[in-house]
Amino acid sequence: MNVHINLLHDDERRYQGLVGQKFIIIATAATALALLLIVGGLFGYGLMSAQQELERLRIDWKQTDPRYKKFLMQQKVRDQVSAVLGELNGWTHGRLPMHTFLLEVQRVVAPYPVQLDRLTVAGEYSMVQPPPPKVVVKFVEPAPVVSTNAPPPPPPPIPARRWHITLTGRVFGAQGHTAVVELAARLQQAPGLSNVWESVRLQNIGRVPGDGSRNEQLFTIEGLTKLRKCE
Repeated sequence: MNVHINLLHDDERRYQGLVGQKFIIIATAATALALLLIVGGLFGYGLMSAQQELERLRIDWKQTDPRYKKFLMQQKVRDQVSAVLGELNGWTHGRLPMHTFLLEVQRVVAPYPVQLDRLTVAGEYSMVQPPPPKVVVKFVEPAPVVSTNAPPPPPPPIPARRWHITLTGRVFGAQGHTAVVELAARLQQAPGLSNVWESVRLQNIGRVPGDGSRNEQLFTIEGLTKLRKCE
């Protein structure tokens, strides 16, 4: 008869393997602790790097913020100056260049027996609607799509000026009336003035009251310039 007797207590039983159970538990705990330390170290290093980067950005911002505010101020001043220059350029386009106008009138009047006594210039200010922007239309097959988009609003009106010019003077000689009529026509057709006028007309001509001994007549020529847009 075969009899097997176990002489070990339950707590003295050994793990039947190449590695002991206690070693496995210690190794597992050590590995977990090592991973925890590695992850914690990486997290701490990343946090430290982020704090250093944040501090560097704060320093850079302290140096950049005054320059940025100065740039915004200069940009605002630039926009204001540009608006003023645009306004001045617009009024420059709308004005009547009197120096060239007077020189051209002097050149036209010179051949005639005329003496100019007064030249009056009066401006008329108005607002005009600019033409809509040009749209290139392509002739294609219409698509059966109903557009619900509203048409674009018209451009805002722009200021414009027109000038009323009155020439008053006297003409000498028996053919004075003919000379003044020719002068009015010449003023309207002269190359240097034709692009200025919208109309020129002889308003009146007549002899000097109480003076019948001289062939002298008083005349008034009125001119209206084209509309000059201030843009």
